[in-house]
Amino acid sequence: MRTLGTIALAATALLLAGCTAPGGTPEPDPDVPPAADAPCIVGTWQLDVADYAAQSEAFVLGLGLPIEGFGMTGAGQITFTEDGLVSTDIELTTTGTIVAGDTMVPLNQPSAYSGSGDWSVGAVDDTIDLANWANVPDPDVPVSPDGPPVPAIDYTDIPTVTAACSANDLVLQGPDAPLSALWHR
Repeated sequence: MRTLGTIALAATALLLAGCTAPGGTPEPDPDVPPAADAPCIVGTWQLDVADYAAQSEAFVLGLGLPIEGFGMTGAGQITFTEDGLVSTDIELTTTGTIVAGDTMVPLNQPSAYSGSGDWSVGAVDDTIDLANWANVPDPDVPVSPDGPPVPAIDYTDIPTVTAACSANDLVLQGPDAPLSALWHR
């Protein structure tokens, strides 16, 4: 049987393994579309939370973690500017019940943070390169002392990310990450 500490560590790994980049989002002027020759990725995208939650639940259950009623709510936004800046704001809450034998521990863990850095088109098709990444947790979102710590997704040490882009969809995934982030505009 797994201990609650092991379960908490695995839950933390899930949140780290995820998707996206965080940051203080500079809002582009919606009346000024990107230049016709701008890379597809340029613009503002909204996280598909339902898709990310489904991937997260499958990942947790695939690890054999005893969690019931897994859920994720919230929102995320990422913006790529033509001049090479990327920023995102993420606010997600993960819920469920960790079950270890006769012990049931409710999980209701908020995670809110911003991040930003520089981006450029990668050397390999469907990739972007990231640099100068910085993460800032939202000080107004308290972290429950009863749940595992939920660290922000941090691209500090991830220089290249897969970025499959179409007119309306963007999928970002770090190297070897078990989850991707689906964004829509």
